[in-house]
Amino acid sequence: MWNLEDILGRINELDKLGGLRFMTIHVLNKGPKTGSEIIDAIQWHRKRVYEVLENHYPHQLRKVENGSLMSFKPSSGSVYPMLKKLVSEGLLIKRNDGKYELTEIGHETNNRIVGSISQNALTEPIDRSAIAIETALNEIDSYLSFLEDIKKEKLIIHEKRLENFMERLQNMKKSI
Repeated sequence: MWNLEDILGRINELDKLGGLRFMTIHVLNKGPKTGSEIIDAIQWHRKRVYEVLENHYPHQLRKVENGSLMSFKPSSGSVYPMLKKLVSEGLLIKRNDGKYELTEIGHETNNRIVGSISQNALTEPIDRSAIAIETALNEIDSYLSFLEDIKKEKLIIHEKRLENFMERLQNMKKSI
């Protein structure tokens, strides 16, 4: 199960490893943009990620906020040299109108990284019931792992209750 510190840590690590490159490719997948439009689009995406995290982890987010994630807007000093490098790598072209556009290789790179994640994942409503189900199943799996490690003689006094759980799970399985 993911916790907020893991998510923030991974976002920061992605930034350190070149997350700005990925975000640039990702925002250009929607269409050509100027450098300043790319900066604005990345800023919008980062703010949206923060809002999603804030909705799911409101109290925890306030505890771990240190500002590192929330440098929403990338600097032009980072973006423009990177754009030049992405052009030299063949992932982008710079058009005559000053807009940057993904090449076929750039589109393939984005699709390989994003995979089956919806291109509109941050703009579509979140299915909270799916998240709750996944969370509950992860918790059950963790507790089952714990119980499997316990000596059987300690579990014997809970045999009736365990049988009840199994029956309930079997009934749920039959209903799907």
